Amino acid sequence: MTASSEPRTIRSFCRICIANCGTIVTVDPDGTVLSVRGDADHPLSHGYLCPKGRALKELHHDPQRIRGAFLGRRGARTAVTHDEAVAHAARTLQRIVAEHGTESVGFLMGSGGFIDPAGGVAIRKFRQRLGTNQNYSTATVDSIAKVVVTSLMAGTTALVPHVDPDVELLVLIGSNPVVSHGQSTGFSDPVEAFRAVGRRGGELWVVDPRRTESANHADHHLAVRPGTDYALFAYLVRDVLDRRRDAIAAGDLDVEALTAAVEPFDLDRAATVTGVDPDLISGLADAIDRRGRLAAVTGTGNTMSPTGNATEWLTWALMILTDSFEKPGGMWFNPGFLTRLDERLTLPATVPMPSSPAMPSVLNRSGEWPASLIPAEIESGRLRALVVFGCNIVCAMPDTALVEKALDELDALIVLDLFDNETGGHATHLFASPDQLERPDLTPLDLYVSARASHFTEAVVSEPDDRWPCWRTVCEIAWAMGIDLLGDPAALSSEAVLARVARGVSLDDLRAADGAMVLEATAVHDWARSRLPTGGWDLAPAPLVAQLASITETEGLRLAPRRQLRRENSRAYREGERMEALLHPADAGQRGIVDGASVLVTSTVGSLEIPVRVTDHVSRGTVSIPHGYGEANVNRLVSADALDEHTGMPFMSGTVVDVRGAL
Repeated sequence: MTASSEPRTIRSFCRICIANCGTIVTVDPDGTVLSVRGDADHPLSHGYLCPKGRALKELHHDPQRIRGAFLGRRGARTAVTHDEAVAHAARTLQRIVAEHGTESVGFLMGSGGFIDPAGGVAIRKFRQRLGTNQNYSTATVDSIAKVVVTSLMAGTTALVPHVDPDVELLVLIGSNPVVSHGQSTGFSDPVEAFRAVGRRGGELWVVDPRRTESANHADHHLAVRPGTDYALFAYLVRDVLDRRRDAIAAGDLDVEALTAAVEPFDLDRAATVTGVDPDLISGLADAIDRRGRLAAVTGTGNTMSPTGNATEWLTWALMILTDSFEKPGGMWFNPGFLTRLDERLTLPATVPMPSSPAMPSVLNRSGEWPASLIPAEIESGRLRALVVFGCNIVCAMPDTALVEKALDELDALIVLDLFDNETGGHATHLFASPDQLERPDLTPLDLYVSARASHFTEAVVSEPDDRWPCWRTVCEIAWAMGIDLLGDPAALSSEAVLARVARGVSLDDLRAADGAMVLEATAVHDWARSRLPTGGWDLAPAPLVAQLASITETEGLRLAPRRQLRRENSRAYREGERMEALLHPADAGQRGIVDGASVLVTSTVGSLEIPVRVTDHVSRGTVSIPHGYGEANVNRLVSADALDEHTGMPFMSGTVVDVRGAL
């Protein structure tokens, strides 16, 4: 056998989530991917790779992946060339703009878009050149509380906190890194990160309605009722204010309004609201006092709840009061390997943007409208065309029936994806996209990486002719409309587009690292606060203080989301995980429900039939159902009318539901 016929081994990295774990991919000369495994020499993941990453081979060769392009909705669909679909999409958008204006065209980016930097820059430029405010992403469905709270407290949205390497007290709130690897705070090898805390003599506390895979590694698990985390952290803030009164008074923090806001939350109230043993709550307060600093990491279990803003605010206030931001043993803000925020005199200030007419109360600090309002914008006639990049909107949005009806009323739904999924069936224009093995790439979401690092990878296999890179599809549509985004698409390459994303950092320098991360200091301290555009922290933003005071507790079972190890949102990377609801034995007994039975979960807007598992791994009052199954879509239970007043966030967690045996 000649050398040219031997399989090749390529060092790359996984872009399923923000952990960006190193990979070693083995490819046959004919382009068949033989294996994907962790890269033992990767300086962050050290050989770790989760089941989703290891299944990239199966994803790449999945026979359900689409090729080429299609016109017409499912049932009346025609396969066409990319050129024909581009020309038709351009003519359609030109007609819509001529008849209804540029504001009638919207753009929605999902997880698949966020992890494609070249495609992302093309989408952003297209929207900007058109001049439309109809900008959406899935961040407004699961994590916009982080953006709004950061903006209100720091005057910027550019701060992303990460766990310091020397942390001794790590608290996870509605976050399950063993499965998700983090939301904005990433964990490349979560179990090893937890073990490292223990080796330093530290403690891991998990606050979650469910005994998660991460809670199995914790020193202490606080099984709160869904959506009640706010009461716990209001008490912890109050406790720190009491214990450190003299030290805080000697500093430059204005705590008067914060002190008044948390005053009602004594230990009894925190225990009553959360359902957690007061001794456990006191134990966490004592640990904070004993350790001095902490890292508090929130996840979608918190941010998707009606009280997500309050909990996010109070965790930030707790870390500011304990001097845990920008200090060893707490959390640090990544200025970015490419972005280099620490080289600026001042961080970019938040500029309030126009909100959707459908919900003018929203504090638009991200330049996005709430994605939950897309059906309302369509129904009003303001939104006539939607470009969807890497998002299965039918499985991501509240009130599934409403979403599907609205999508079919659009004049144009242009979808770029790997699969003809639940959303693709409603598309008027469907473009096949390459997977991550078929494109060169640069580390996405520079500020979200858990170290100051970047990584360039060649395409592991050749870029396919019948799956255009997303940047090219978008640029070709714009070019056909007479709009220049990045230059003549025919003269561009994926690497040329990535070179623009790299902000002047040479791709050749990154390539010379032989696939490994290019690292600077792992944690950078004491750079952010001096650059805050407001001059300092606002510990008690008025909208958040008012929202905390308005929270009322409701009786009944509450919905709690969960993620699964072999699924990422609506996409299964490997089979073997069941769609089932988790219910506490006491709640099941009251309703005459037995383990394994089929139950009907109902809310004010819909119902869902699903098998149930009776387990004490969830707190009383909790119904835990995973997101992302098209065949049993939990979003059918979530209202598109009950939205957070400041963010437009739907309540994927905390929605009141009822459970009874299915007939």
